[in-house]
Amino acid sequence: MFLKYSALPPAICCNIDSGINMKLAILADFHLGYERFPDDAFKQALDAVASASAEADAILLAGDLFDTKVPKPESIAQALTILRIPLEKHWLTRIASFSARDGRQNLCNIPVIAIHGTHEMRAKSLLNPIQVLEKGGFLINAHAATVTLEKDGERVAVTGMGGVPEKQAQAAIEALNPAPVDGAFNIFLFHQSLQELLPVTDEYLSVDDLPSGFDLYVCGHMHGRFFKNLNGKQLLIPGSTVITQFKKEEEESKGFFIFDTKTRDCSFHAINSRPFFYREVELKDASEDDAVEKVRDALRSVLASNPRNPIIRVKVKGTLRKGITPSSISFSKVIEEFSGVAFVSIDKAFESYELVEKIREFRSLREGASVRELGLELLEEKLKRNGFSLKLDIREIFELLSNAKHNAADLVIDELLKSEPTQQAQNMDSS
Repeated sequence: MFLKYSALPPAICCNIDSGINMKLAILADFHLGYERFPDDAFKQALDAVASASAEADAILLAGDLFDTKVPKPESIAQALTILRIPLEKHWLTRIASFSARDGRQNLCNIPVIAIHGTHEMRAKSLLNPIQVLEKGGFLINAHAATVTLEKDGERVAVTGMGGVPEKQAQAAIEALNPAPVDGAFNIFLFHQSLQELLPVTDEYLSVDDLPSGFDLYVCGHMHGRFFKNLNGKQLLIPGSTVITQFKKEEEESKGFFIFDTKTRDCSFHAINSRPFFYREVELKDASEDDAVEKVRDALRSVLASNPRNPIIRVKVKGTLRKGITPSSISFSKVIEEFSGVAFVSIDKAFESYELVEKIREFRSLREGASVRELGLELLEEKLKRNGFSLKLDIREIFELLSNAKHNAADLVIDELLKSEPTQQAQNMDSS
């Protein structure tokens, strides 16, 4: 998911006084096993976790480590390789307490805390991938649980809620009823869409629905990074570590945040990731050759200064020449032409000449016209198209259709036959 807000500058400070000092690396949405770019997903997640392990006192993973709820063995092996990195570090931060609603015990002794995302959620009776990693001792599963970390007498409490279907998110929070821990810096870790950050708001969780009393709200699922106080709640979204949606917002760098619980500094740490470029091409009465050549020019322009096997998304807009339909335009050859130097994706958003004319005609009808006038225009057009020369008053037919209840069609047919009995009868017989 993407945000309509702009990306956060490299470091932001909030003026909240506290004596606690712990650096938390906050990551999300690795999407290991993502079929389109499996190597990118693995290498970039590996880079992110390695960097986070070196720089932070604890790691928070906000869901969707995997791209599917039942990952392939190869994807599980990648996750184990990644999570071996923090396992091999000597952490000064210890696990002070763990309390889960279902009574399960924590098997991990390092401060790597995770929840499952919406890509990983399964029925309650089935294990999801995060639960599998939890049972292996690779991470602490914070779903429906509270984990308290301690370093030099300073405490951070993380309460988690894994991803649920959007319609159930508010009810899930109410059922969980999360509460902050006294004497700790409190974080609510979750994985959902938020209506305040999306153009379409129906059925999504609101910031106002989030539990009160927490110092920081960390959200996965949304792939653009974000850090801001919304409705009195400090919200942090790290974004994804891999390109998945090919939208303009993904041109920003991939990486993770490090949040300092004392200073409230939040700095973004970029990782090595494959470059992504989003371009738009505008057509006007274009032929197929015109469209293909404009796309080719856009690709060449990107590659002239960015030769490192980038991902390029080209949105082709505008209009086509009369007689050419969008389905007749193929970009397969140009995609193949650049396949060795870039991954190219084309979004065909252009319109045919005929469709543009139809829209223009309809708009002209609408301007200043009442519903009744529009109905008359459309009825006349339909009758003409079916061979009626309309010697009778079109308004009379419209009135018959508007006012007669049960026998409107019969009355109209009678009037049409009276008007042009031979030709119209032949038309109706042939239909």
